[in-house]
This record gives sequence, structure tokens and C-alpha cells, in this order.
Amino acid sequence: MGSHLEAIGFDVESREDFKELIRSLTRFGVHRRISSEASLTVWTDPSGARFVTQTRRQQGSSALPCIAGSTKEVAVGDVHLVSVDTAMMELLDGPGGDLLCPIAVDLEDSFVLAELGGSVRKGSLSLAALAEEVDLHTDQENYYASQTGDAQFSAGFFIPSGTFPANPEQPDWKPSATAIFAGEVLRCSMQINSFSGKEFCLATVRTIGDVTLDVAIAKKDLRWVPVPGNIIDGQFFLTGSLGLESPEA
Repeated sequence: MGSHLEAIGFDVESREDFKELIRSLTRFGVHRRISSEASLTVWTDPSGARFVTQTRRQQGSSALPCIAGSTKEVAVGDVHLVSVDTAMMELLDGPGGDLLCPIAVDLEDSFVLAELGGSVRKGSLSLAALAEEVDLHTDQENYYASQTGDAQFSAGFFIPSGTFPANPEQPDWKPSATAIFAGEVLRCSMQINSFSGKEFCLATVRTIGDVTLDVAIAKKDLRWVPVPGNIIDGQFFLTGSLGLESPEA
């Protein structure tokens, strides 16, 4: 299982390493004022690796590894924060369209959303994913042959696993930005994180409802470098940006 940082080419072995990484990337990133109380810094690498830190006075900070998504934005509705970083929303099949499924996403601009009141009725989301557990299949035939249980999942299934609790009786449960899905690889390349010098895989994947998203995968988790037509499936951490303008913009 790869960590979120490993998925975009960072190798962090300790809490001190992580703190030093935050300090370095914050120093080199682009700073943006959200309000008199909040700000964010975005470091984006030519490889597509991205690291976002958000800070609010007297309430600490947030650090989010993610991907600068290159795919078409997806339509979402009923977007509302459920924690500091995470928002629940409806994934739609187009602007004003039908519901595909609810999803939870860790937002690059969650602090901006908080300043706007914590919710928006609709929006466009740049959606990406970092692989936590992943498997590769040469094609759909190989993918379906790999399923040995009674339940058979399509080559474009999407289960927003972080939107429902494993234990319904857990009183303090909150949604998390995880999903289990499969999809067809449309394009793929190995990228080098220029800060760390380490390789990672960046694939564009088509999944439920023809939604496409960029997926980052740690090099050590690959059995081979994916090629178009392969099927990828596994568990993923969902990140994204709504492209929100801050109240003081």
C-alpha cells in the first residue's frame, strides 16, 4: 500500500521529515490570501505533483498532497464541508444533470469554501486521485476473469466507500475522501518529482459515467507501467479543487 506522498514521488520516513517537507514546499509555493484570518500556499511541480497548505489564525493548518488535474472538470452539486478539509457533494453526469453518486473529496480550497459559509449549491470540480491500493489488468477480459467471488463489478464501477461508516454505531464518524473504483487507462506516463527526484506514475482513467480523472500511483505499487486499454482498480484518496474565489479577491 502506497502512502499519499509516495503516490506523487515524495519519500518521507518520519514526522520530522514531513515537517521539513512542509516548510520547504511552503517556501517555494505560491501564496494566496483568503481573508484576514486565512491563507493558502500552493506548490505545483512540472510533473503534476502538487502540495497545498492552508492556514487559519488560531485554528492551525492543513497539508494536502494532490495532483494538478488535467482532465475535464466534473459537475457537482450540494457541496458542503463535513470537516476541515473534506466536503461531501453529489457527482453529476453533467451540469444540472442526474446524480451518479455522492462522493467525499479533500479540497485544495476547503478554507475558501469555509469563508464562503461552508457550502455551495453547485460547482465544477477538478477531480484527481492518489492510489492507496491498486491492481492492473491488461484488458477488460482479464479484469473480469480476475473476479472470483459471487459479486461481479463492471470495469467502470465506482463505490464512494468513504461516505458510509464501516460501523454504523460509531457516534463520531465523519466521511472520508476515499473511494473504490475501476476504470480504463486512456493515457499514462512516468513522471519525475523535481523536488525529490523520484518517479511516480500518472494515469488518466475513465470510470463511472465517462468521468475522467488523473490518478497518481507510487512506482513501487506498479506491476508494470500502464498503457491505454489497461483496466486499473483499487482504493483511492480523492482530491480536487472547486476553483473558488476568496471573499477578498
